[in-house]
Amino acid sequence: MIPDLDMLERRVAATRDVPWPIPALVIMEMTDEDLDNLDAVADAPEYWRVLNAIVRRIQEREAS
Repeated sequence: MIPDLDMLERRVAATRDVPWPIPALVIMEMTDEDLDNLDAVADAPEYWRVLNAIVRRIQEREAS
């Protein structure tokens, strides 16, 4: 199943608009759910908490 175009555009924007220098390998490991979660809180105070949790989870998984 191919996600609709709006959802795909939102995921691309969530990736493009990350206001933090994040290694490309971490961004490549983000799931669709991660990107949807970032999009959902894009203008909310929770954005940094969500982004930090995603990055930490990916980095810990890569380290093990």
